[in-house]
Amino acid sequence: MSVAGLLPALSLLAGTALGLHIDLDPRAAAWAMPPLWVLSVVCWTMRRPRLALALIAAGMACGGVALATGARDRALATSVRAELDPRFGGFLIEEPGPAGRHDPVPSRAILVEDASLRDGFVSLRARLTAVSLDGAWRRVNGGITISVSGSAAPAAVDGWRAGRAIEAPMTFRRPARYLNDGVPDFERELALDGVTLLATVKSALLVDVTAHGGMLQEFAALVRAHVRRAVAAWIAPHDDVSGAIASAVLIGDRTGLPDETREALQAAGTYHVIAISGGNIAILASAATVFLLALGVRGRKASALTIAVLAAYALVVTTGPSVWRATLMAGLYFGARALDHRTAAWHAASVSAALMLVASPLDVRDPGFILTFGATLALLEGARIGSAYTPRARAMSWLAASLTA
Repeated sequence: MSVAGLLPALSLLAGTALGLHIDLDPRAAAWAMPPLWVLSVVCWTMRRPRLALALIAAGMACGGVALATGARDRALATSVRAELDPRFGGFLIEEPGPAGRHDPVPSRAILVEDASLRDGFVSLRARLTAVSLDGAWRRVNGGITISVSGSAAPAAVDGWRAGRAIEAPMTFRRPARYLNDGVPDFERELALDGVTLLATVKSALLVDVTAHGGMLQEFAALVRAHVRRAVAAWIAPHDDVSGAIASAVLIGDRTGLPDETREALQAAGTYHVIAISGGNIAILASAATVFLLALGVRGRKASALTIAVLAAYALVVTTGPSVWRATLMAGLYFGARALDHRTAAWHAASVSAALMLVASPLDVRDPGFILTFGATLALLEGARIGSAYTPRARAMSWLAASLTA
């Protein structure tokens, strides 16, 4: 494996991780990038490749710092906090809190996940788009988790699907915060994960669906709803836990899983069986390739069809970041093959890691991010080492590579 090929992506990763922990204006880091890259071009023309590579890596590190500091500041200082604080007090994250009590505020939001039925209420993940203060609508941004109470909530769950816009009077509050020394700031961590405030709606009758999502979003939600109905009709009557596990395995919906079952799976080290992740993408990619091969579809057409299958699956299931990381990685690999460009698998891994950091710099906080790409590169390198010290027979080489990985 060429270290030079990985160095830019590793530098971007290091810069992004550093940017989360330093107090720096992101514009300062961004301004440092062009001179470094210009100098790298000059060094390349002067046949100084090592110096050129070092300058490129430095430029990527500065880019990572700029991306991370900017994303961190936007996540912690959302505009909805800035709008609510002058009127009710205590909403800025710099203040110890708690937030000031207030009457329900008419709010508009877009759902980012399907509604999930909890014990006595319905939970919604949404992105705020506007709030009405002093009789005027003001555009805001910020991720929220909404709790909808009342007996009418369970009946309305099916209509609250990802991508749809809703309007309702919401009461906002800040997440619980502990200021003890050595205790992590839960509110800050939750904000970096995309949830800036918590909200409550007294009744489902107050929630209006004002617009549906796009065609793809509605189709994906329709598929998920069909799976839930099928599970409820054919599996759940025999055993509720089996129905919850089936929904988790098929579409990644783990909301119906009892806490004791979840804890038992975690204690046994088998929780990954019900958590859709990169392994599911790998299995699906392999299955699609074998199926197309059996139908006589090979080469570029097979690669293009496999990309379409993986993208459709990732769109339908209730995904986490690991699914999108694996889908992007597989898409880049099969995309290169579709263009008749043979590339090493670790090239696809490093490029997809860089693209994911550019699109979502705060993902570097997720241990799963390191596990996704670190474990993938370790497996690829282990397979390469294993196959290098075996006979040229394809079966023996494959077996040795698999065992070493």
